[in-house]
Amino acid sequence: MLNYVVMKFDLINHVVDELAAQLAGARVSKIYQPAPEILLFKLWNGKETLRLLLSAEGQKSRLHLTSKTWPNPHIPPRFCQLLRARISRIYSVSIVNDDRIVQFNCTGGRGDCRLLIELTGKSSNLILLNDQGLIIDVLKRIPAEGGQRVILPGKEYLLPEKLEIQQKIDKGSAPQLENNHSWNQTVEKLYSCNEHTENKHDFYRQLQQTINRQIKKLQKRLLSIEKDLQKQQNFAVDRQIGELLLANLHLITRGLVEIELQNYYLQPPETLTIQLDPLLLPAQNAERYFKRYKKGLRGEQHSLRRLGETQAELEWLEQLDYQLKDSVKNSDIEEIAQELRQAGLLKDKNRLHTKRTLQPSIPHETTSPSGFRILWGRNNRQNDEISTKILKNGDFWFHVQHAPGAHVVMKVANTNLGLKDADLSYAAAIAAGYSKSRNDHKVEVMLADAKAVHKPKGCRAGLVNVLRYKTLTVKPFRLS
Repeated sequence: MLNYVVMKFDLINHVVDELAAQLAGARVSKIYQPAPEILLFKLWNGKETLRLLLSAEGQKSRLHLTSKTWPNPHIPPRFCQLLRARISRIYSVSIVNDDRIVQFNCTGGRGDCRLLIELTGKSSNLILLNDQGLIIDVLKRIPAEGGQRVILPGKEYLLPEKLEIQQKIDKGSAPQLENNHSWNQTVEKLYSCNEHTENKHDFYRQLQQTINRQIKKLQKRLLSIEKDLQKQQNFAVDRQIGELLLANLHLITRGLVEIELQNYYLQPPETLTIQLDPLLLPAQNAERYFKRYKKGLRGEQHSLRRLGETQAELEWLEQLDYQLKDSVKNSDIEEIAQELRQAGLLKDKNRLHTKRTLQPSIPHETTSPSGFRILWGRNNRQNDEISTKILKNGDFWFHVQHAPGAHVVMKVANTNLGLKDADLSYAAAIAAGYSKSRNDHKVEVMLADAKAVHKPKGCRAGLVNVLRYKTLTVKPFRLS
């Protein structure tokens, strides 16, 4: 741990030495806050425009010049607004207290001030001081709790406890410049690589959690719908009872609590005891059972509709779950994320972009043993394109049975090649290989002609109905 701190302090010194020469007297043209703990200064030093990044992100805290473009939020946060009002020029940059604290001596419309960045791990912070050493404001306010330093507006700024950094690090582990890069470029590259990996994993985890959470929600809903359907199974009996009462109105008088009638719906007929409302007329008792029948019928229709919609959405999510686990390209992951956004299921964390540029990926393609083109999708958009645009009359369509997987099309129409069983088996093996059943020894795959495959109006991407098909049992195959 100490060796890491020493390395970081060494990097800070190198970076500040470069900044001191480049930022002396630099004019601040813009300040914005692209993330909760990151501030970006756009500067003009009389020769070139520079972007200075200040980060108080715990173990990722750092400062360096950056060439990266960051999003600019429409509404600047509180601390960012303050810096815009107080800082218009940076006079000098220096290390404070021979520790991991960097000070920017600044000036602005309300006089001189100092901006400090404490690069001290979890306690990293950004603090704006006036010329008397009082705190104007701070990025992360710290009240008087648990013996910590009080860092609040109006309080005197106190340096953190100094960590004595005397240890020398080995030359082999010391930070080194690469390919004539500056220290600022070296630090940016170091953190951008780590940040890219972490962000990618965090984003993947967020997608997985979103899909799993929604799948569990739908599975719970399915159980509830199935229970409702069980309760609604006997509603047809209410119609029969109503008809029995109408057929025997002459036997019923007002005030009866129940009556026994012959149920001629059974063969042979059996005696049925029917409960009555003594306050109602005989015809009204019959109508009461008809109303219960109609209510039950409406309830069953509603439950069946919900059941179909829920099963379709669950099938869609299970397809996304498989695609996410099987994805190898960032473009595939982004298209999955876009589907979840459009469905209102994904709310991006710390993404301040209002729009994202999406470069669509294309379906995969190979040829069968006889030379027929075979195409398959790796996400729902590609599957939709394959099954609704690429698939033509005369072509064959493949999909693993009873599991999520890729839509596969073999282009047979308008070709002079001779179709063989080996071609069909090869395409079916690809459909099995690019499915959730890819690790099984044998897999059943649906084979349908183009006329049997159609997309219902209004259904989600990647979902189709197959009117008729036959199955092939194959061993899954994936291209290396």
